Amino acid sequence: MARLVAQQTNSDNELRALEEKLRVQSNKRYEQLDHLTDYMLNLLNGERTFSQFLGTIALSTPSPKEKVRHIRNERYKPIYITALTIALFEELRRNVQFETPFLKDELKKLFPEGEQFSLMVDKALGDDANKSTTQPMPADVKMAYRENVLKPIAKAALLQSIGMHSPEAKNVLGDDRYRKLDQTERSKLLAINEKKTADYLKLGVGIPTIKFTSKEHKDAFITHERKQLAFMLKMLESLKTGQHELGDLLRIPMTYASFLLSTKEDFDYQQIYRAYDILDQGRVDKQYRAEHVNAFLNMVGRFPLGSGLYVIQQESGEIEKAIVSSLYPDNVDEPICKIITRRQIQFLSQAEFVISKPSNLFFKESRAKSHYDAEFFYLRYKDEYTWNATDVWENQVPAIEFWKRDDKRRFNGVFNPDSY
Repeated sequence: MARLVAQQTNSDNELRALEEKLRVQSNKRYEQLDHLTDYMLNLLNGERTFSQFLGTIALSTPSPKEKVRHIRNERYKPIYITALTIALFEELRRNVQFETPFLKDELKKLFPEGEQFSLMVDKALGDDANKSTTQPMPADVKMAYRENVLKPIAKAALLQSIGMHSPEAKNVLGDDRYRKLDQTERSKLLAINEKKTADYLKLGVGIPTIKFTSKEHKDAFITHERKQLAFMLKMLESLKTGQHELGDLLRIPMTYASFLLSTKEDFDYQQIYRAYDILDQGRVDKQYRAEHVNAFLNMVGRFPLGSGLYVIQQESGEIEKAIVSSLYPDNVDEPICKIITRRQIQFLSQAEFVISKPSNLFFKESRAKSHYDAEFFYLRYKDEYTWNATDVWENQVPAIEFWKRDDKRRFNGVFNPDSY
């Protein structure tokens, strides 16, 4: 009996030590996730900072032939997806009525009917911002909005693929996690990711253990955390359901990121310009909710942030290189860019240009109506009328210079040879 009692005592002590270790680790993961989410939300504060954040990720992507591309893109993709998810939600919030009880209740508390506050209103846009009825969000509303609504959305988006790093997922992927999977392997992997991601959120992060000042404080905290955790799990579960208001909030950025930050072996940079059409066709085929796709495509435009274009400069008629530098174009076919060459020589300024459709060589009709003939285009461009801007990023185009911009946007219209 004495030996049994001693053994039980030792087992109880080991159990308590293990529970304490798990509690400390869980709290640490919660804090890390919370801090990362805070850091990201700080960068999604105004159109300028948001564009710079996403653009830097896209422009820093290794070229298709670099071996580190798979690893680097896999690491940054959840952050990229999360940023786009938050921005998409912010667009929808002001125009769509969410039916999910958690969102419906929280948004009703924060935003009275008819309000016109937005996270993306940027004072840096000067006169353009003053023309809009949308106003910057008051500090107290913004803080509550971040803590009670945006954080759980961001956390679910950040963790949506964490299950892919579980031992079970690694057993399916084998030594090459970036290889093309057959349908059986893919279905098995998706099921594993779904379960292990939910497990990580419930068991690996969960609800933190903290010191409470009172019973009321404890009850309020646990109620708040349970509601947010249930919402995050609901959001991840909704990925299985087509045209779900929460699922599409994640699935659309995930599809877009699969082009911009591809981990496929046979990746071709030109594929990033297909992302717009793929999502638009998904809307037509009713794979996604139409209002979600429309809001997203209006936000990103036809040409991805950080992508390279050839444009006919209005003043000179010369073909120059441009890089898409801002989101939220007024027209999806007319991106906001920095023209980075002058007379084909590298040149950076703080000027941003709205590139008119007739001056953008991406469009066949624009090339046909230009003052250059078809033979010139074929000999010089070989039917590739976009270019990989990541090749010049930092080594020829310093980030600190590229992201400087003034408060005025110019319009690059059609070159008129008679006036030159």
